[in-house]
Amino acid sequence: MIRYRLFEIWRFFAALLIMLYHFGHFAPGKGLVVKNELESLRLLLDMFFIISGFLIFTRYGEQVRDARSYSIYLYKRLIRLYPLHLATLSYFVFVGLLVLFGVLRTGGEAQLYDWSTLPSNLFLIQAWGVEDNLTFNFVSWSLSAEWFAYLLLPVIILAYRGAGLTGLFGLLFVCYALLELMVRTGIMPFESWIMADTWGAYRTFADFVLGALLAVLVQRAALPITARWPAWIAILLACTSMALQFDIYISLLILAAAVFLAGVVERNDPDRYTYPAFLRSAAAVSFGIYLWHPVTESIFFSYVWGHHIQSPSILLFFAYTGGVMFLTVIIAMVSFRLFENVLYGYLLNAAGLARRESRSGAPTI
Repeated sequence: MIRYRLFEIWRFFAALLIMLYHFGHFAPGKGLVVKNELESLRLLLDMFFIISGFLIFTRYGEQVRDARSYSIYLYKRLIRLYPLHLATLSYFVFVGLLVLFGVLRTGGEAQLYDWSTLPSNLFLIQAWGVEDNLTFNFVSWSLSAEWFAYLLLPVIILAYRGAGLTGLFGLLFVCYALLELMVRTGIMPFESWIMADTWGAYRTFADFVLGALLAVLVQRAALPITARWPAWIAILLACTSMALQFDIYISLLILAAAVFLAGVVERNDPDRYTYPAFLRSAAAVSFGIYLWHPVTESIFFSYVWGHHIQSPSILLFFAYTGGVMFLTVIIAMVSFRLFENVLYGYLLNAAGLARRESRSGAPTI
């Protein structure tokens, strides 16, 4: 299987920007401008979903053909993602219990510990439109949304097998049209679907369809290019269009072009790295960075900074933020190596799938 290293580094940088955005809410005074500027890059979350759709369709588009192969695919996805979700959720449940019994005091984050939402968080349905607010590990809404898209992968596969590219284009149009309809009718309670989080499952499925479409286009493209710079220019143009607040569909189109170009060059020249060796381990754990950073935010910003430091110095805040970001990356790397991979291998073996996985020689996406 192709590694798609450009996707790795893009997701890593996106995870860092998302982490900086959330940490930036604690900035003193004019330091809040960083958080405000990063607000316009919301579409980078859709990049995560588009790339996930691309990789999942590339890996499983041919494998999923019946109930058995579908259940194996879902099991592999669940054991890859759910243990870390459960670990980070457990941390917030523990903090919530301390708050409930008066051991800890909270400020504005008290709404995180709404016990009525715990079942939806446990069953990963909190981004399906069943809750009004994000709770516990608030970023796990995106995992809930991805799980929704994983479950509906057969819809994408059937659209492609039934009508090829036409089927995927048609499904994509229907998905984004429905998103617009849900927003305009008030069913989805957001100004734009790009802001949807508690209803993020439907936004994510549309992005998955786009990712699958791009995967097919990459597979069929006869372009011989191997240079990485066109893909880098395209992703930078996409970010620029977001920052300048272009129409979201223009930014989405440029983002899709970037993913397409990256897919083509990685297919044509799959062994080349385009980023320094010291970043390789970190670039592989963007998912962990994303799920762990609310934990480090809770400890180092809500508690340590909020209760003990509270300095008005912008310089001190961002130096402190850089240190916490670095620590979060280290935690994600250790978690991936010593917890997630170990447990994944155990659960894969327990289901009798480890030998089949090793015979295929394909890395887990």
